[in-house]
Amino acid sequence: MAARLFRSGLTLLAAFVVVWIAVIVWWQSTNRMPSTADIVTYLFLLPLGMVIGYWVIKRALDGIRSNVAAGRELSAAAPAAAAKSDGTPADPQDATRHWRAVLLASALRAPGGSDAASLVDAVQASTQPGLTDVQGFGQPIFAAPVDGLDIEDLRTELTERHPDVDWLDEQLRALTLAGQVAEELAAHAVAQQPEPAGPDATRLVITALLPREWTPQQQAIADAWLRQRISVIWPTNHLTLEPITAKGDADALLLLDRATQAVNRTSDERVLRMLVVADSLVGPSAVEQLTQQEQLFEANRQHGRVPGEAAAGVLLCAPALAAAAAPAEANSKTPPADAKPAATDAEPLVASVVTDTGMHPVRTVEVARIVSERFPTLDVAADLLPLGTPCGYVGAAGALLPVVVAHQLSQQSGKPVLAITANDIQQRGAIAVVPRLT
Repeated sequence: MAARLFRSGLTLLAAFVVVWIAVIVWWQSTNRMPSTADIVTYLFLLPLGMVIGYWVIKRALDGIRSNVAAGRELSAAAPAAAAKSDGTPADPQDATRHWRAVLLASALRAPGGSDAASLVDAVQASTQPGLTDVQGFGQPIFAAPVDGLDIEDLRTELTERHPDVDWLDEQLRALTLAGQVAEELAAHAVAQQPEPAGPDATRLVITALLPREWTPQQQAIADAWLRQRISVIWPTNHLTLEPITAKGDADALLLLDRATQAVNRTSDERVLRMLVVADSLVGPSAVEQLTQQEQLFEANRQHGRVPGEAAAGVLLCAPALAAAAAPAEANSKTPPADAKPAATDAEPLVASVVTDTGMHPVRTVEVARIVSERFPTLDVAADLLPLGTPCGYVGAAGALLPVVVAHQLSQQSGKPVLAITANDIQQRGAIAVVPRLT
């Protein structure tokens, strides 16, 4: 115990010393006189945040490793009985149950492309956002827009229906991206359930995570617009759509966890669940807000955010409803406190790690250090994929984007892939996407 506390103390001290040296050198090189806020932020809060983030990600990865290993043991053993010996169903609140959701399909729209292969190529090529005149002032900034995105038809449509509601460019871009992803996943849903009619038809439940700060009126309009587009593909009387406004960058993982619990608790019903999240900061208002908050990436603000935009979505169902499909599974169980690391001389538990970090050097180094420690057989340069490098900061969409990429990579390789969100220091998570365990 004393030795462990000593090592922890040395690690804490090293983190503070390294940050202090780097910050002081930076202040001297820029001839900056630090204020009281600068001293508190950079000399105390920043190293403390790094240490806390390191601890959180380490615990999450330990838990994921344990869960993947347990899943392999589960696949080798006989399936457990679904009911008690007296015939009563298992308690859905039983903490020992392994909650899993079958990933039938996934879709994305991002600056680097519309599939995992394009994004991986962009990451491996170290593609970074270029200069774009987002504000229309003739002063380009570093930004990562989705190529070929046209919002004028949507602007005209919504203005004709609701002339009293104003829409920002970034809001229209986010809604357009959400519609594209939702339509693609709805088409996959029809392919999985080709006869969505009759009294026992499969119900499609869609949760749409919209960007923060949307008004209730805009949220209702987006709900109606998305519902109209999906109803062309899926019967309206078997469609449920729930729009939610994001409050944090990692809200998508909370909703994914909720959907995972829902498909397990309603396994006796024919329900498909879709989660779609979209966000855009490629617009004058969003850029102005980042500027006022001193968060915009600039030459003298290397830790700032590069405005980007993206949409991501997944289609889930209970294992019993997957039938003959052979998708991947998402395992998002909370890691136990006493998780033990697996043997490092065995086959790697995951083939690669996908993360939402990229432009922020502290977050990137933080995740790289954890991956190199917990997965020593992986090549951090090749197997760690920071999507933030080509995509920039994509707001609420950033947390689900790694899950979608991990799903598609797992399908291609037939191996587990780990998705990590670490951009939001207060909400972090890790999800293992693995080939089917049954």
